[in-house]
Amino acid sequence: MRCLLLALLTLVTTASNALAWGSEGHKTVGKIADVILEQNPSVRERVRQILGDNSLSDVSVWADCAKGFTYCHMEPTPEQQAYADKNPRHHSFHYTDVPIQQSQYRAGTAGTGADDVVQVIKYAFSVLRGNPSSQGPAKLSQREALWLLAHLVGDIHQPLHVGAIYLDRECDDIVDPNAVGAPPGFGIGSTVGSTEGGTKLMLNSSKHLHSYWDDDTVRGAMRLLNIRNRSIEDFARAIVANPPSGWQTSGDSETWSTQWATEIMPLANGALSRVEIDEGALVEGERELKCTAHVTRERGYAQWANKQALNQLGKAGFRLAELIKAALGFP
Repeated sequence: MRCLLLALLTLVTTASNALAWGSEGHKTVGKIADVILEQNPSVRERVRQILGDNSLSDVSVWADCAKGFTYCHMEPTPEQQAYADKNPRHHSFHYTDVPIQQSQYRAGTAGTGADDVVQVIKYAFSVLRGNPSSQGPAKLSQREALWLLAHLVGDIHQPLHVGAIYLDRECDDIVDPNAVGAPPGFGIGSTVGSTEGGTKLMLNSSKHLHSYWDDDTVRGAMRLLNIRNRSIEDFARAIVANPPSGWQTSGDSETWSTQWATEIMPLANGALSRVEIDEGALVEGERELKCTAHVTRERGYAQWANKQALNQLGKAGFRLAELIKAALGFP
């Protein structure tokens, strides 16, 4: 029975590993930026020159479609496939896995990487600005950089794309790889078990905590604004009419992705610590140590998570518009 359960949970988590906001969430972030840029015709025209007839909302899902995600309902286009072919590690671009014990994102520490979401946002911004490093983590045209930003700015505002829980080798106790391991790998996958951004934390036999944040919280956020028809257009315009507080980011725009990752760490901590990990987590993987466990949300989790998702989607949309303006040289 234990082996059967492990096989079923592995099938579920493998099929949907490394998701982000689902299609609705990403398209909402892009649509918010589209609506904001309606008020700035010069920026909107420059975006049109790069993306053609596609809106930011349209292209916001392309980075997932390049991975063959089912919500795209189609095979990757030749453009998406070409991007994937020249960026074989593009799956890593969508997240960073900072242990929830940490209060900030610091490059080079456990769970971070040279091609994680923080670094790739920074690099795509430099490509769009026209001065990329020759040693960057990706190979991008300006068009690819723009549609990748439209996706990754959404990703970095989803808490389970930044913070992560790690367990010991027996999958019993929560640990911080920075404290129990050593660089460069910090023991992750060997002496420290990964829960892969919450995709190994199962709410039931078919849904993990990561997919709950991808989809359920977005629909919950829509309900908070009384968007019953699930219209992306209506949802985005309602958010633009009532901007989230604190969405502005100070300092050099090239530092914004680092600031955003650090800002979301307390939320990631809450999203992962407000669940109880049931005893008997399964040790998984012969080549890489992973931990699969059933989790139970504390009372009131859904209401709290829906409010957080609404705030994060709003911040992501406003920040995407501002980042694009900065990258294209507009005040």
